[in-house]
Amino acid sequence: MILEALEVLLTVENLALIFIGVVFGILAGSIPGFTGTNTVAIALPFTLPMTAEIALVFLSAIYVGANYGGAIPAVLINTPGTAGATATVLDAYPMSQKGEASKALGISILASTIGGLLAAVAILLLLDPIGQLAFMFTNREIFVLGLFGLAAVAAAIGDNIRKGLVAGFLGLLIAAMPVDPTTGQRRLDFGYFALYDSVPFVPVVVGLFAISELFYLINKKAISSDTDIKTSYRDILSGFVYVIRRPIDVVRAATIGLVIGSMPGAGTSVANFVSWGIAKTQSDKPEEFGKGNPQGVIASEGSNSAVTAGSLVPTLALGIPGSGTTAVMLAALLLHGVRPGPELMQDFALEANIIILSLLVANVALVIFALAISKYLVRVVTLPAHMLVPAILVLTVIGAYAMRSSLFDVWLMFLFGIIGFVMRENDYSLIPIILGVILGPIIEGAFLRSMLISRQDPTYFFEGTIAIILWIAIVVVFITEPAINLLRGVWQSRSDGSA
Repeated sequence: MILEALEVLLTVENLALIFIGVVFGILAGSIPGFTGTNTVAIALPFTLPMTAEIALVFLSAIYVGANYGGAIPAVLINTPGTAGATATVLDAYPMSQKGEASKALGISILASTIGGLLAAVAILLLLDPIGQLAFMFTNREIFVLGLFGLAAVAAAIGDNIRKGLVAGFLGLLIAAMPVDPTTGQRRLDFGYFALYDSVPFVPVVVGLFAISELFYLINKKAISSDTDIKTSYRDILSGFVYVIRRPIDVVRAATIGLVIGSMPGAGTSVANFVSWGIAKTQSDKPEEFGKGNPQGVIASEGSNSAVTAGSLVPTLALGIPGSGTTAVMLAALLLHGVRPGPELMQDFALEANIIILSLLVANVALVIFALAISKYLVRVVTLPAHMLVPAILVLTVIGAYAMRSSLFDVWLMFLFGIIGFVMRENDYSLIPIILGVILGPIIEGAFLRSMLISRQDPTYFFEGTIAIILWIAIVVVFITEPAINLLRGVWQSRSDGSA
């Protein structure tokens, strides 16, 4: 299957899309506050005319590029472009202050590339066994798994599990707007026939993430006022050499990113702080961390990139996104007829292998392009907001309209943009609401089929070893929520104290 996937992947068209996707991802990721989730959400509508394989390759390449792009402003202007580059700031910017900005860029490029490659290889070897295990899931287990996914993401994202659950159930409510799948009765479509059959993913995703972000960007006069930024290819290559001489640091960072990335909802912001903290404890000079220690950059960027592959494990094998970006990727899979979950490796093994292999190729493209244009990419962070906002707005409107050639979808996108902005202003995470919209039809379908099988017996959901384990896991998630917040606080306080 891997050889067949390679034949599909290694075409001129796909390779070109990978290079384009990586460059677009780096550019967008280098804009502070414009996350990989937003980037993939904007690109999602433009993949609709593509085949499933080509679309997934393109989005995976954007994911890889955006994940690295956040390191550029983190190194040069003390501002992480994405949440995954937050820990990168701690040592990368002090290096810039010491005149080592180019070296810090070089370290971030190669550490990110190697971490991503190692994680992708690991996932390529493990995805099939994981898929075989997931095949043991029936409708009953899928229903409980969906509830577990909502609970896990609500607990792992943000600082308030109650707000996470509210957002998740709001997503389920939105998913319940179309017609009842069993009776055909109209439910919550408010008289709009465009919502009769299903809730369109693209306007919801683009609105919540991209449009809500524009409300913040529009209030800024410029992304950055620093126009005196100088870099050197020679110093960038010296950063490459530094990474090559420390393979243990890179492998450790990649392993941490892979493991934490596989946990639904944990994401890069958790992984890079954990990796940074462990690297500090293992270092001979821990007192230098937060003051410009290159090992801190390796720890953050190596784990950050590995999360990209790791987060695809629950997304592909279980249908639970491992991060905000993979939540959008999950929507893309469903839009193109690829249903993640227990039957993935049986019904869509080719697509799954193509996605993982595209991560390998995308990381190779990343190191080539990042090295070639790293001197010039930094100018993106100096673009004035009055130029950036209209460009993004045009892209989002075109994308939302192109899906069904419907102005209703455009207005729906703006509506969810306002909803997303209000939620963010009140510290509600957007990830659970997207997960609720995506998992809603799956949870409802599995529940209804299970009730038919059990002849309306609710105890059926508490039978079977896997189902019981999942119920226990849900209880554990709620019990350990205070512990999760405590650990986050510890890592944050350590990083702040070392900065």
